[in-house]
Amino acid sequence: MNTIKTLTVYLGSSGHARPVFRESATKLGALIGEGGYKLVYGGMDAGLMGLIALSALENGAHVTGIIPRKLKDSERILSNLNETVMVEDLWDRKKRMFKQADAIVSLPGGYGTLDESLEMLYWAKLNLHNKPLVLVNVEGYWNDLVQYLHTLPDFDDRYLIVVDTPEEVIPALEAYEVLPSVEETDRYPHFEDEICRETAEPIVVDKASVENSYYVICALGLKQLHKHKRPIGFLNTDGQFDGLLKWINTAAEEKFITQNCLKLFNAGTDLTKLRETLHNQEYVEVDLHNAKWGPPEEK
Repeated sequence: MNTIKTLTVYLGSSGHARPVFRESATKLGALIGEGGYKLVYGGMDAGLMGLIALSALENGAHVTGIIPRKLKDSERILSNLNETVMVEDLWDRKKRMFKQADAIVSLPGGYGTLDESLEMLYWAKLNLHNKPLVLVNVEGYWNDLVQYLHTLPDFDDRYLIVVDTPEEVIPALEAYEVLPSVEETDRYPHFEDEICRETAEPIVVDKASVENSYYVICALGLKQLHKHKRPIGFLNTDGQFDGLLKWINTAAEEKFITQNCLKLFNAGTDLTKLRETLHNQEYVEVDLHNAKWGPPEEK
């Protein structure tokens, strides 16, 4: 029996995305409300995040926003939500959003959206949950990422559903054969503390896997949020990270991450040369308020 009632939706906070992506967020919010589902999301008023919440509320959904006190996101809380949950930091937010969900849906977004999506696929491989992830592949936004995932040794495709439009999300979930339940746990492995420890040691990923992809995208997301200044590098031998790097470029082209976000890492095929490059990697701050979020979404 399909018991999916609460959807946690990950999606971009960028206020500069094209109309087709903005419309997809509004449409999914309406469908969640019309279908009698609950929405859990990151609590912000910015970009697609604000749009889906406003649309869901207008269509009768119960909307919970979860937002961390210790991040700048807390400066942009959407008012009038049914429930606003303040947590301590990014990890608390991610864990709370995941645990409240019966299923995860990811609309187009940037580093944060991909971090959360890869995180739950990593936990799935560890048999820590049985929740599906729906990637809404608007205009092929996730194409490179999906192809990349299928090259990874620790990717379990039983947990992934890919649809092209918001209209396909709920029918896909209704048809989904829920995997056997697993024993509930409160211990989910994560990397925020390790990434943000006080060190200048570079972060280098040298093997393409779901775990390593989650780790490096988490590191990029935290660096974007000014939580650490460590150099980040991809050792891209035999093009193993090509798909992930292509997706990052697409995210920048579609303005889900800023152009400065492309300067937060380097990629190379020779480890010695890559480490030399990382030694000289210049720290670049990302303008979250203007270059990323833009003005608040309003009714």
